[in-house]
Formats: sequence, structure tokens, C-alpha cells
Amino acid sequence: MNTTSCRKKIVACALTLFVLTSGQVKAAAESGAEQKAIQTLISHQFDQPGNKVDTAPIAVVNDVAIADWIQADKGGRALLRRSKGKWEIIVCGGDGLKDINALKDAGIPESTAKALVSQLNKAEQNVSQDKIKKFSLFGSNVQLQSGAHTGKH
Repeated sequence: MNTTSCRKKIVACALTLFVLTSGQVKAAAESGAEQKAIQTLISHQFDQPGNKVDTAPIAVVNDVAIADWIQADKGGRALLRRSKGKWEIIVCGGDGLKDINALKDAGIPESTAKALVSQLNKAEQNVSQDKIKKFSLFGSNVQLQSGAHTGKH
């Protein structure tokens, strides 16, 4: 193989690698932006002076998300849906929001529900057991009217 041919292959490989990784970087940036938008929404609705909500981890699949949250000694999960480009909380709960059937009951397609729970389980592997226990404290799932849930958790 001559030098010119070798260089062409190296350039082709580099361009392919660039195209593949730029798509991953874009997806990661979009995911980060979605997570930030969800954190901001939850913070605006529930933060209190001296009592901020810590929202993490967050799993996002298509236009649906589950956000784990802790506020002081309480915690839970929020199921969110993006509508007209904006996130809204549709259900608050605890461990029930990791149940595929409960997500289906909330109108989430089964394939999306499975992907969402899988992503959340993976993200929660990096969270302490003390925090994981707090996410279940909210109790039963509570269906919300669009934008109707405000105030204290």
C-alpha cells in the first residue's frame, strides 16, 4: 500500500470517527439541556427559602422523563411529559413510578416505559443507598392536573 493510499484511509477513518462522535456529543448536549430544563421546572415549583429541591438523576426518553428528587428529609419521583416544547409534571410518586404498568396507566407507551425505567435504574447505580431510600418516601402515585401541583412536597 502506498503512502497516498494510506493517508486517504486515515483521513476517511478520522472523518467517520468525527461524524459518529459529533452525533453522540450532540445527543449528550441535548440530554443535558433537557435535564437542566426539568431541574429548573421542579426548582421553580417547589424550592422554598432555605429548602431547595435536589433533582437528580433524571431519565429522559423521547418526550417523557422521570426525575428523582430530594427536599430536606423527603424525596420522591416525578413523571414528566414534554408538551408543545415545555416539560410538565403529570404524576408524583415514589417507587411506583418505576413500575412499567403504572407508567402505561399514565399513558406512556410500553416501549418508552421500559426504556425509561432501564435508564433510571442505570443512573441510580451511581446514587447512595440513603438517597435511593428517600426517593421511595413519597408513597403512592398522585396523578396531577396539568400544572395544578404547586407548593410543598
